[in-house]
Order: sequence, then C-alpha cells, then structure tokens
Amino acid sequence: MTLKSAFGDQYGWMKAYSARVFTDDLLAAIVVTILLVPQCLAYALLAGLPPQLGIYASIFPLVAYALLGSSNYLNVGPTAVISLMTAACIATLPPETRIASAGALALLVGGMLVIAGLLKAGFIMNFVSRPVVSAYITGAALLIIFSQAKHVLGVSVESQTAFDMVYSLTSKLPEAKPLALMTGMIAIVLFVLVRRLLPYLLVRSGLRAKHAKLIARMAPILIIAVFVLLSNIFDFGGRGDLAIVGHVPAGLPPLSLPNIGVPAYETLLIPALVIAIVAFVDSTSTAQELASRRRQRVDTNKELLGIGASNAVAGFTGGYPINGSMSRSAVNFTAGGKTRFVGLFVAVFMALTALFLTPVLYSLPLSVLAALIIVACLNLLDFRSLWRTWMYSRADGITAIATFLSVLVLGVQWGVLAGVVLAMALHIRMSLTPHMPLVGRFPGTEHYRDADRFNVETVDTVKTLRIDEGLYYANARFLEDRVARIVSEHPKMTDLILMCSGVNHIDASALSSLREINRRLKGLKTRLHLSSMQSMVRERLYRSDFLEKLSGNVYLSQHEAMIDLQPEPDWSQFSDHIDIH
Repeated sequence: MTLKSAFGDQYGWMKAYSARVFTDDLLAAIVVTILLVPQCLAYALLAGLPPQLGIYASIFPLVAYALLGSSNYLNVGPTAVISLMTAACIATLPPETRIASAGALALLVGGMLVIAGLLKAGFIMNFVSRPVVSAYITGAALLIIFSQAKHVLGVSVESQTAFDMVYSLTSKLPEAKPLALMTGMIAIVLFVLVRRLLPYLLVRSGLRAKHAKLIARMAPILIIAVFVLLSNIFDFGGRGDLAIVGHVPAGLPPLSLPNIGVPAYETLLIPALVIAIVAFVDSTSTAQELASRRRQRVDTNKELLGIGASNAVAGFTGGYPINGSMSRSAVNFTAGGKTRFVGLFVAVFMALTALFLTPVLYSLPLSVLAALIIVACLNLLDFRSLWRTWMYSRADGITAIATFLSVLVLGVQWGVLAGVVLAMALHIRMSLTPHMPLVGRFPGTEHYRDADRFNVETVDTVKTLRIDEGLYYANARFLEDRVARIVSEHPKMTDLILMCSGVNHIDASALSSLREINRRLKGLKTRLHLSSMQSMVRERLYRSDFLEKLSGNVYLSQHEAMIDLQPEPDWSQFSDHIDIH
C-alpha cells in the first residue's frame, strides 16, 4: 500500500481557504482554547498525573490530527473517559514510573490505531453498537463523578470501582474539609447555572441564541479566574489547607521516548488495546455526528490514522492517551470553525499557555477543577437512552445494562469489552436460530406472510418456509431441524418451498445442508423448491451442481411457485346444472 492510497486527497480542504474562513477558524480556536485550558489540567489530575501533562497532550497531538485526520470539527486532546482509563491502568504501578508509563500507553494506543488505519480497518466501528457506546459513556461518567467527589470533600480515596468509591467516601465524610466542600459546591452550582441559566438570560436580553451559547461556554474560565484570585488573596493553599494545583513547570513539552523497559510495554498491551477501541469509537461517533450536520462525511480509516498519530505524538512529547472531545468539538462547531486549521491555532495558543501562563494556575483549587469535571460529566449521563433501548429491544437492553454495570463493577478498562463481547454473543445467538416461519397467501393477493401471525390461505400438500437470515455454518443445522419438524407435522405435504427473499448468502456448510435436505425429502417423495432467491445467491449456487440435482424447481417469485404447485380444485363437487328459476 502506498502513502497516497492510505491518505488520499488529504489536504483538499485547503484549496478553498480564504480570509473569511481564516477569521472564523481563529475565533473558534480562541473559544476552544478558553475551554481547553482548565479541562486539560483537570483531566490530567483525573488521570493521576501532573497537570502539565494535560497541557503537553494539547499541543503537538493537535497538529498531528490536523495533518492526518478527516474531520473539520473534531478537537483531540485529554478527555474525561480516557483520563479515567489511564488512571486505572497506571494506578497499580510504582509512582516513579507512572508518568513514563502513561507516555508508553499513548505510544501503544497510537501504534495500534495507525496500523489499523494503514490496513483500512475502519470497519471495526461497525462491531461496537450504539447502545454499548451510550451505556459505556454513562457508566464512565458516573464513575468519574464518584472519583472527583474526593476533591470536593478534601479527602483521599484510592478505589477504582464505583461501589468501593462510594463506601470509602461515605466512611470518610467526617474527615471532609469545610473549605474544600464550600469551594467545590459553590463552583458546581455556578458551573451549572452558567450552563443552563445564562444562555436563557442572554437570549431574553436580546442576544442571538448562537452567541448566547458561546458566551455561556466561555463563562467557566471567568469562574475559575475568580477562584484563583480568591485563593491568592486568602491563601487557600496555606492557611486554608486546601489542595491546589501548585507549581506547573513552564516550557514546551520534551521530545523523548518513555523510559521504561520492554516488559513494562508488554503489561500495557491489553489496556492499550481497550483504550484504542474506546478512543476510536468515541472520537469517530462525535466526528460523524458533527459532519452529518453540514452534509459532510468522515473517513473512518483516516480517523484511525489521525487519532493514532495524535496519540503517538502525545507519547513522544510527554503526554498521555487522548481522543476526540465531544464538548470541545461541539464548541468548535458552534463557534463557526470551518477547517482543521482550528486545531493548529489551538495548538499555538496552548504552546503560549505552556510558555507564559502556567504561573497563573498555581493557586487554582483542585476542588474547583473537580467541580468542572463533575458538571461536564453530568451532561454525559443518559439514563433515558438506556430505558428507550430496553423498551425497544430486550437483547440490546440487556447488552446496554450489562455494559453499564460492568463499568461500575469491573472498571472502565473492562466495561467496553464486556459490552462488545456480549453484543456480539447475542447477535451470534440470534443468527444461530433465525426466524423461519411457514407462510401463506393473503386471499386475493400475491402477498405471503407468516401463517402464525396472520389469517392467510395455506395448502396441505404445498408448504412454504421463509428464511429470514443468511445461511452459514452456524445456522445450517437449525434449517435441517426446522425442515424435519415440518415434515413430521405435515404428513400430506408433497412439495416444500424455501422462500429465500431474506437470504443474502449461502456458505459451503449451508450448501451441504441443502443437499442433505434435498436428499432426505426425495426419499420421502417430497420435492424441494426455491423461490424469491436473490440473483447474487442464485449465481453462486450455479457454481455447484446443487441446482442440477434439485428435486424441484427454482421460481422467480413465491406467487409463481404457488400458482404452479398448488393442486387443481376438485371440480366434481360443483354441479354443472344451472338453476334458471
């Protein structure tokens, strides 16, 4: 495979770039940066890492995605879910190796995604169902809220599962620090109010709804600035005994390979695989949603390359695993960002932040950062979606609920795998026993429907079995059993029609089963017929000798088969005498 075939016309979006688009991109980048600065600090602390790593992961990785990704709106960087997964992966490692291990984790995630992109494995997205993604995000958001409650209370909790966290938090309530609780709760209330009430008030005052939403998105940085000012004036970190961000080293991120041994990389392989799956699915879902609103499309193979490259760069530049942020991408979209230059501008602004603004962050209370994360995660909770999924499909509902509970009980790193495995297992279970009803004709029509569900005409000597699934090795024996049951239940049957309108493929094992069914029916003096078969499937059958040995016929439609096979009426029961009186 050549690089041109892998990347395609990657930079076609630059051809129509103009001064007006540049202005839109620059303004959007400013708004995104205002949101990103506090978030990257908070998410780094959520990952159990120094806050500067959040800044490092928000500079050069954005450049990598802008060069290789396919979405004009996706903003990559630290996110809550991936940060929590990183924390779970490195929590059991020695403290002195956690920073390097986080970088190694990003390298592994990036390498896996880049290789998948070069192999054009974007179809992986199809294996993760939307109910699983929704349930996973809801469970992870709830877990994050529990994990950040310790900063609001000002206590230390090391648990990794929801029930352990709740138990530990409850037992340490008497040790809660009043100042941490006060600043955290006030910050939560303020963040909620500016998100929900401020846009309404601004619109009532005459501001356009679009501008009101943008101002509300930027308002949290003002709240954080106020708390930083108060913390400096009243010395929250000293006299108040409140945990603060502390010293954040100034300067651009270092360029180096994580200094851990090969055995350490081996222990991180499975966690890296899980993070890679979640990062890709979450990022691509966000990118596709935003692209659809502008009638654009996202290339999943290029997304693999873009997200993979950004993670690899994060590993080389002192960062940790990242993915596309739903909140910042939505802000980019709403703020009027047009191209991937937004990511480049944000990278420049974050580099300036790393060089000149880190001293300002020294006195920022951790309880306020925790409040920012909690409010962000409240918007990710979607219990309504769980309920709708359960009401529509019990199988999908079981998968979603199992995913949600797995996240809470097993932790974020295994919750998504549990959901994916269960969803695939249930799908395979359903395909093992596909729907195969006997059908009959609606009187006076050419329409054939399930005889158990509708009042239809049937013939004792001619039975039609409709197959509503492709036939392959896993369900071929089920078809044999279904035909055997029909034979035993209908002793007058002389012809059996397999209505194949729902069959889109027949593999070699299923072909062997069809041969066996034909042989058994021939021994019972019953003919086997096929109807409504898709042309692609019929053409493949012609490659074998099955149709030559078929005891019956192949009909273009089901109605044609019934017209040909149903017995003539017994006209002797009708009198030829005409009553003219």
